Amino acid sequence: MRLSQITGQERAVRQLSRGLLGNRVAHAYLFSGPQGVGKKTAARAFAQSVLCLERVEGDACESCPACRQFQGGSHPDLLILAPEGTTLKIEQIRNLQKRIRYRPYLSSHQVVLIEQAETMQGPSANALLKILEEPPGPTVFILITDRGHGILPTIRSRCLPVYFQPVPSGEIARFLKEKGVPAGHVPLLTLLADGRWDRAARLAAEGLPAGREKARQILDGLVQTGDSRIFQFAEEWDKDKEGIAEFFDYLTLLLRDRLLIAGAGGAEVPVINGDIAGGADRWPLPVLLTALDTVMAARRLLDTNASARLLVEDTLLKLRDLARGEPLTPLTAAKR
Repeated sequence: MRLSQITGQERAVRQLSRGLLGNRVAHAYLFSGPQGVGKKTAARAFAQSVLCLERVEGDACESCPACRQFQGGSHPDLLILAPEGTTLKIEQIRNLQKRIRYRPYLSSHQVVLIEQAETMQGPSANALLKILEEPPGPTVFILITDRGHGILPTIRSRCLPVYFQPVPSGEIARFLKEKGVPAGHVPLLTLLADGRWDRAARLAAEGLPAGREKARQILDGLVQTGDSRIFQFAEEWDKDKEGIAEFFDYLTLLLRDRLLIAGAGGAEVPVINGDIAGGADRWPLPVLLTALDTVMAARRLLDTNASARLLVEDTLLKLRDLARGEPLTPLTAAKR
């Protein structure tokens, strides 16, 4: 994919294109932003433009020898580093250092893509920092991360920042329609995609997710749910942070719908989950408000280093207290 073909990230594309048009390519970039919004796709498109031998208005021509080799996955001047296991290891950085001592084989530059750059630990991060402090020849580094705060500050300071935002809902909706999603499902799936191309693609393939109904069942059954079942549920999802994020999103949308219905006094309101939003009369309006605030706060904490399992436990225990009309116990899960 060419840089100009990337949608939903116009600001980042403009920033990168200006540098290419003016032949002002930095020696290091930091591509940061939420997961699934197109950072890796943009990094590859930008790398192809840098390596292209016959750029057209700052974009890859897609027909020169460099572009053909890039598209075939065999360009000798493109180096890609990804975590081995859970981290980028010091040996990978040392091997990279040896490789980039040589001049480019085909293009005017070498390009190094470093995926999940936040997984570099102290030794590997310091080794990369040393390389960036004394950049070797015509080499362009592109660091890609979902968590910019996890990058060593001294490394961040030596990179040109390129931020990728959540994809606009209009772009997600258009994509879903092009994939043949029924018109009635597009608004809900657009919200569930949460500005992410990867989620949108999965939802387009799967349709309405089963997890949405599971969230309703759990919410409506909390009054009778014991502590052990809540702890078991949290344990089942202990390693699935993405699944927990979606579960919280389903709860948020469901509570939002029930809040609208409860506050409408019988009037018709635009709900997202019309088929499962019933039951708004089970909880008083103030309880629904508190429940929604509780879930949204947990969803925000999930994007930090908070324990996903404890977040699920604490959130469900609090929601159960609300469902039973009991006082809300702070940090319930931490006190068991």
